[in-house]
Amino acid sequence: MFSWGENCQHGFRLKDVSNISEDDGVHLLNFGFDITDLSAGHSVLAFIKNNAGAAIICTKESQDGGRVRGKQKFVKCKEKIQAVGCSDDDVVTLLSKEGKVLCVDTTTRTYIPKPLEALCNIPVSQIACGSQHSVALTKGGQVYTWGRDSRGQLGLGMSEPGADSPQHIRSLSAQPLVQVAAGGEQSFALSVSGAVFGWGGNDCGQLGLGDTTDRPTPTPVRYLNTKKTIYISCGKDHTAILTKNGAVFTFGSGQYGQLGHNSFGDELRPRLVAELWGAKVTKIACGRHHTLVLTDSKRVYSFGCGAQGQLGHGEESHPSVPLPVQLTQDTTNGPKIGNIYAGGDCSFATSTSVKERTASVSNVTHDVIDKWISQCNSKSWQKIKWEIHMMFSSASCLNTSFLEQCKDKHFQTSPKYSGLNMSVARLAFEKLVKKDKVFTEVVAAVLLLLPSLEKKPVGVEGLRIYLLLNELLHVIQSHEQHRTSTTLAKAVAAAVLNLSADSLQVIGDWWSSLPPSTMVEHVNVWKQALSVMLSSESVPHNSGVRNLLLVLQYMYNVNSRTAEPQRMPETDFCLLIDKNFLIKDLELWIFRSQLKNLHIEPLILFSFPILMDLESKKFVFDLNAQYTKMKAQCPLDLFCGLDEYFELDLKRASVLEDTFEQLATADPDGYKLPLAVYFDENFTNVDDQYLYRKDFFHEVFHEMMSAESWMFMFNDSKTLAWFPSKAIEEDQRYFQFGVLCGLALYNQYIIHLPFPLALFKKLLGVKPSLGDMIEFSPCVGESLLNILEVCEDDVIKNLYMDFVINWDGTEVDLDPKNPEKPLTGENKKEFVDAYVTHAFNTSVEGVFQEFKRGFFQVCDQDLVKLFRPKELQEVLLGKDFHDWAKLKQNTGYEGVYNITPPHPTIQMFWEVFDELTEDQKKAFLWFVTGFERVPILGMETIKMTVKVNGVGELSYDKYYPQTHTCYSILELPLYSTKEIMQSKLTEALSNNRRIYK
Repeated sequence: MFSWGENCQHGFRLKDVSNISEDDGVHLLNFGFDITDLSAGHSVLAFIKNNAGAAIICTKESQDGGRVRGKQKFVKCKEKIQAVGCSDDDVVTLLSKEGKVLCVDTTTRTYIPKPLEALCNIPVSQIACGSQHSVALTKGGQVYTWGRDSRGQLGLGMSEPGADSPQHIRSLSAQPLVQVAAGGEQSFALSVSGAVFGWGGNDCGQLGLGDTTDRPTPTPVRYLNTKKTIYISCGKDHTAILTKNGAVFTFGSGQYGQLGHNSFGDELRPRLVAELWGAKVTKIACGRHHTLVLTDSKRVYSFGCGAQGQLGHGEESHPSVPLPVQLTQDTTNGPKIGNIYAGGDCSFATSTSVKERTASVSNVTHDVIDKWISQCNSKSWQKIKWEIHMMFSSASCLNTSFLEQCKDKHFQTSPKYSGLNMSVARLAFEKLVKKDKVFTEVVAAVLLLLPSLEKKPVGVEGLRIYLLLNELLHVIQSHEQHRTSTTLAKAVAAAVLNLSADSLQVIGDWWSSLPPSTMVEHVNVWKQALSVMLSSESVPHNSGVRNLLLVLQYMYNVNSRTAEPQRMPETDFCLLIDKNFLIKDLELWIFRSQLKNLHIEPLILFSFPILMDLESKKFVFDLNAQYTKMKAQCPLDLFCGLDEYFELDLKRASVLEDTFEQLATADPDGYKLPLAVYFDENFTNVDDQYLYRKDFFHEVFHEMMSAESWMFMFNDSKTLAWFPSKAIEEDQRYFQFGVLCGLALYNQYIIHLPFPLALFKKLLGVKPSLGDMIEFSPCVGESLLNILEVCEDDVIKNLYMDFVINWDGTEVDLDPKNPEKPLTGENKKEFVDAYVTHAFNTSVEGVFQEFKRGFFQVCDQDLVKLFRPKELQEVLLGKDFHDWAKLKQNTGYEGVYNITPPHPTIQMFWEVFDELTEDQKKAFLWFVTGFERVPILGMETIKMTVKVNGVGELSYDKYYPQTHTCYSILELPLYSTKEIMQSKLTEALSNNRRIYK
């Protein structure tokens, strides 16, 4: 061993004393054995021999004020020692190979170690000592501290002066730690992926946090994120870290040049020791005020305080850059340096290369699982059971497992990247579930772990467990363990919802970065668990079910923020919900609206509409409409004849004018009644009302949406309408327009309403966007998009545009407080937002509010809000139908036409139909069904029935086709030729010659 610095030769029992001299240079000491660990404090030095024995050398003050070492004494201990730590007091801490922590009080002179009772049953893998405090890392990855706590160096967040016995730092319990370190009054912990946490004294910036404020609890050193830190060493008030690439960063006090930056100033943040550039460092060690490094070429460099010769440069100096230590190892057969140690004011280098000790936290591997599965029925089961519980009840262990080792990618762990290899995790979990005995123990261990998880782990690595548990749940469900997965899912959901908002944000970002197929599988985990619960006859309205719903809602929210290519379809979140459950949920909502003190709330309705598909939403809406109509007819729930209707008696020649007049005088309460429509005083029976109502909504909306009504403005292509900016809210027609739209939805009719999606967004409280402008006016929208995303700032400047636009024929200043405000690169987003806001909000606010008031005068707002904007649009407007082959396939035949092969007239009809234009085919659809578009949920049911109409003895060729739109029946005469059929059919379509009964 080489030794230099304070009393570099004294105190050791040397085998060869011929080399002892009184000079203060570097000395080669021959012990006759190897040293495997060494630590030096202010009052004591201790080391471990290769036979696992420990020796201690006490240091005392001499008459001239210096420090003098006493004689080496061996520790009387039966345990085999693997590590040693010395503080600045008289206590030496030893760590046995079995993980026991032993303390030796050197003032007793007996040197008999005593076990630390608080850790007797907790195996420890590492110890570290500061000036007057100690840190231990257990084999389970937990950190314990004890000693003085004057600056928060125990990390407990308490104001107590200290702790005599080890105390658990719970905030680090989920972190996958591999090292602890301690210096003067600071402490550190290092994670498997290079995250560094510091706490304690920080007056010189020795925590590397960018300030000089002490920290009483572990705090992430974010400046070291992704630096691939693999080792930390602490001096009295400075710190050095080593990266996997062999770089060294230092921070804290630079008073003696111990940071190696060619200066004597403090560094509050980690700074690369640039003077070591080009040399790959393999070891670092910090003394009180100096630093040592060992390179892969086995050269030792030092910098900092050299007052006691601890730098090994041959002179007392304070160099602030790394300089080589003058070791006598130039000969070919000379000893090669394997490790370095620095303590107090002395330094050491040994020829034995000791592998860095890392925390022996067991992690879940395929080999371990294979052993469990193959031996689970043998005598070793008790040990396996213990291993399963140790690993799966430890968040630290799970967070260490299944890391992405390829190119050390897990060192890039951040709030945006988990560092996990999910494919490896899945394969491991698939093995686990194959053995029921093993699987049962795994679930029991996880259930034991979940309640203990921290709300806000100090580092993101502590959150990996949540992705892994979601993957585990997926694998369990894939193996049809639904009941078990439901129990586990409820426990995991409770743990997830206990997390802080910041932690949830990290998990959400990790989850949304997974492959889309994996995202879907993880969502299905929660859907499957909910499906099991909701399938029971008595659905529990408890926190367990609600937690699952909240997790799904959170995943939906995360997905909504995800970029389009990665985003899941919203329908992937929908559950198959039994209609009986929906009925009960609706009943709860109705009862709650009537009885305000009802404590039970609907489980899904209104709180989680994202889980309802369009069919479920429309079922609930229509069911409530049916209930409301009955309630309107019998308000006191008394028996009545159910013959009261909201009646409209109209003339076909003036249908729109009559409608507005009658709506203006109608009692708004009547809107909730069943609707009855009569044309030209033809008071038909109830059976004909379906057709009359269908005709009513068709005619009134076509007339209202025509340019001749002067109610709306249209885009350049005349395909979409919008509210005019010149309209006044006193115009009752816009309120009545809203009532008519509400009546259509309430009575389940689709209508002609060529409005952009922005209308339905506004009804549901969603803010219109630039995309809505692109839909309504592609020319204007694309121009705004170019300004926002394409045009460079100098191009925008040369456009010489200001915040004045022309909308609906009127010049508008978008920023009235700053007239003629110029458009620049800095305010282009403000300009685009203001343009869209004016078009869809400001310019039409009054008339839109009237429309909205009329709409919700008919429809219940809570129920309408179940729909998404696109869903509401499709329910009201239906969808275009183009699948004419499907119509042909679904057509049925009666009478003489119901034969095989098809009747010649039928063959002739389909030949004529195929030759129609697309517009004529759409006209035919309306001619037969009464719909120009088809109901969104009825596209698969579009069908018609064809039969012969009775014409007596007259010629069929004189008659037009007739229809019964209520039942989609086409009465097709037995035409004699294809030409006659084609003429009669096209004439009926062009002249709107629909004959109904």
